[in-house]
Amino acid sequence: MLMNNFMLEENAMHVIIVGCGKLGSTLAKELSIAGLDISIIDRYNDRLNVLGSAFNGTKIKGIEYDNDHLLEAGITKADFVLAVTSDENINITVSLIAKKIYNVPRMISRVNDPSRKYIYDMLGIETISPTQLGVEILKRKITEKNLDLIATLDKDYEIIELSVNKGKISTVKEIEERYPIIISGLIIENNFMLPKKDAVVPFGAKIICTINKKCREKLIASFSKEMQK
Repeated sequence: MLMNNFMLEENAMHVIIVGCGKLGSTLAKELSIAGLDISIIDRYNDRLNVLGSAFNGTKIKGIEYDNDHLLEAGITKADFVLAVTSDENINITVSLIAKKIYNVPRMISRVNDPSRKYIYDMLGIETISPTQLGVEILKRKITEKNLDLIATLDKDYEIIELSVNKGKISTVKEIEERYPIIISGLIIENNFMLPKKDAVVPFGAKIICTINKKCREKLIASFSKEMQK
């Protein structure tokens, strides 16, 4: 979900990642490869060493919320601060420093315990919860067999992959007009294609689309009714 936020931004932006665990190190490597200017802070050398010699960002060893370390990471010019440690207190502290002292345009903090998300909400801190995302994806795979969640874009929109199993054969344009979605891809007989508006969507195809979460259940229900005819 985080990568999708960044791919819409300019490649020159500066991102500070706080925490070099599995999530932080993966983000650092992938965002660096994508051409972003990355600084990452962690108090443990062995975690930073996981990034390897090919990582071309800045690695800083030290207490994650220490002001000198944040300045060394470039917080005065940062476009994003990602606080993704396994410690809620560190994530909250770093996010508040970035927001209140340095006026960083955007912060995203990792919530390790979903039951504590209300704390971040009260403080106005944008969050991501890997635990909750994992639960939602697994739950949907069990309860909604014809749908896969690809990515959550924000609190309102997500990208899903949906099977077309039955119903009237339609074009991409007709489906978009019938349902509140934007189709960005078709998978027909295991072949991916970028769809044209007049492309026919046959039975058995899968559509990759962006949809408002409020409309998702209605879309699934519509397809389920068709499947039961």
